[in-house]
Formats: sequence, structure tokens, C-alpha cells
Amino acid sequence: MLQLFYGVLCLCLFIIIWQDYKHRSIHFSLPILVFVISIVINFFEESLVFLDLLKNIGFVLVNIFGLVFYFSFKSRKLINPIDSMIGLGDVLFFVAITPLFILKDYILFFILGMGFSLILHLIINSFKKQVTVPLAGYLALFLLGIVFFEHILNLNLTHLNF
Repeated sequence: MLQLFYGVLCLCLFIIIWQDYKHRSIHFSLPILVFVISIVINFFEESLVFLDLLKNIGFVLVNIFGLVFYFSFKSRKLINPIDSMIGLGDVLFFVAITPLFILKDYILFFILGMGFSLILHLIINSFKKQVTVPLAGYLALFLLGIVFFEHILNLNLTHLNF
């Protein structure tokens, strides 16, 4: 049963990748669907605890407030970086996947996913110039790889409990 939910999650991640790359936005229902599926997976996974969802959301909020503080300090006026520097879809995607990780693994996913996104964007940008970064799509691709190897193929490449 759990494999079915991971399969549906993978399908949603494929759609996010396609939409974000093609349109530089994702439909608002996709993060909601990913969040619901992630909650169900969290419920069935023995290694995940619902309290970690709150810790992960706290981590996302700290990052958002950090961005607000940094850009506001830099420009000497209050700046809201959402939709001007980072898309709302990206933030919603960060929140949508919070039930899939314990805090330590979420922070690791966040850091490695950002590095993956940067490298992938630099590679793609060398072939086709892009003004914006499809961050949710890149992170969805990164998560898709993790889910595929960890839960579909049952290969533990990272020795972490993603």
C-alpha cells in the first residue's frame, strides 16, 4: 500500500518538474496534493514522527525570515522576497514535503537539494539562457531521485532514512 502512495508522489513530482520548467510556476493544487500524500506516507512510515513535520515547517519559516531580514537589511527597507526573489510555489513545495523527513534529513535534503539545483541550473543555463530558476522543479527532481532509489528500488544509497 505504501508503494502506491510513493508512486502517486512520484507522479506529482513529475508534474511539478514539467510545469515549473515549462511555465515557471506550478498549480497551487500540486503542493496541497503532495502535502496530503506526504501526510499519509508519514502516517504509515515507522521512521517518521508527526512532530517532525512541525520542526521542518519551523526550519522553513526560519529560512524565510532569514531571507526577509537579509534582503531588508541589504536594501534598508522591508522586503518580501516571496514572488520577487523566490516563488510562492517554491515555498509551498518546501512545506509540502516536510512530512517526508525527520528534521536532520530535511536539513540535509534542503542543503543538498539547493546545491543540486544550482549545479543543474548552471548546466542547463549554459545551453539555454534562463532568467528565472525553476527551483520547485529542480527540488522535485532531486526528491524524485531519492524516492525512486530509496522506496521504489529499495536501495539505500545514502544510509539515511529519507
